[in-house]
Amino acid sequence: MSRNYYIYSNFLELNQSLSRLLSINQKFIRYNLLKYYSNKILLIHMPSFAPPLLYRIGAVSKLANVPVTTLRIWETRYQAFTPTKTLGQHRLYGPDDVLRATLLKQLSEQGHAVSGIASLNSTQLQLLHTQGLSASALQRAATQAPTMRACVIGTGLAQRLSSSGLKLGLFAEHSERAQVFSDLTAARAETEHASTDLLLIRLNTVQESTVSELLEFVRSTRASHTLLLYVYGASNNLQTLGNAGITVRKDSISDAELSEWIRNASLEQALRATATPNAERQATPKKYSDETLSRVANISTAVLCECPRHVAELLAQLSSFEQYSQECLNKNSADQRLHEHLAEVSGQARALFEHALELIAAHEGIAL
Repeated sequence: MSRNYYIYSNFLELNQSLSRLLSINQKFIRYNLLKYYSNKILLIHMPSFAPPLLYRIGAVSKLANVPVTTLRIWETRYQAFTPTKTLGQHRLYGPDDVLRATLLKQLSEQGHAVSGIASLNSTQLQLLHTQGLSASALQRAATQAPTMRACVIGTGLAQRLSSSGLKLGLFAEHSERAQVFSDLTAARAETEHASTDLLLIRLNTVQESTVSELLEFVRSTRASHTLLLYVYGASNNLQTLGNAGITVRKDSISDAELSEWIRNASLEQALRATATPNAERQATPKKYSDETLSRVANISTAVLCECPRHVAELLAQLSSFEQYSQECLNKNSADQRLHEHLAEVSGQARALFEHALELIAAHEGIAL
């Protein structure tokens, strides 16, 4: 009796142990299944990109400091914005619309008619605002610019540029003529002695040997604008390239930043191509020689503040700087645009001071 009871007790204990073990295994299996499918659900529902920012017209009004009524007039009368509409027919504006509203306000305060500039894109409006260009010059550049010569090094970069998500402005109209090469070696072999306008390069690494090779290639192509996208590179090598006039950016640059650089570079190249060449510009000739200015500077006059001397000295300095800037145009192609602007500004300032000197000379009876 006792033996049968002992066997029965062991059987019950074994059965309970098996039940507990099965329960633990079931919980373990349920836990892992839940964990697995939870991760799958998270991966499915997690967005791969942030949704675009959209604003109602009241928010645009506050951000751009433009009255709502004015924004509506610009939109309905000049098609200045391209808002999207919700199912309830509410207009929603993007960041580019906010930028356009801000630029249109600033340009209208500078004297530009909104009706004449509302059709320009954001890049053109920014150039109009920052560089003092006229709307007619921008329109001429957009419609009359010759075919742009572009060179793209890196098949991955070429595929990225062909993406429909990139807004490339004038570059897009000529992108089918862009030369594409897999690497720098292939580009050097095919483009020897050939010039280009825009040069876009992607490199995995920027070594010291790469710097000299890249600089030599840029000089041989005589590219007006060069963009280098890199993955890894020493700071001193990157600084050397930057000092040579090459725009250096990480390969992780956003599509928006890449598009903006290409649009700006394309438009600047078009403006340069449609501008009047330096040789054809009617520059204001220098009126007074260095000897005349030196003589005026040493004349004793009744003007206690010595204006004749100061103005004559300023004229001499401006004339020297104007000549210096003109000579720099032929020596440094990377800085050509900057030196061209400096020469024009110094020439305009010289003309103003020449007129001032004439007024002083008439007042003091000085023969020029």
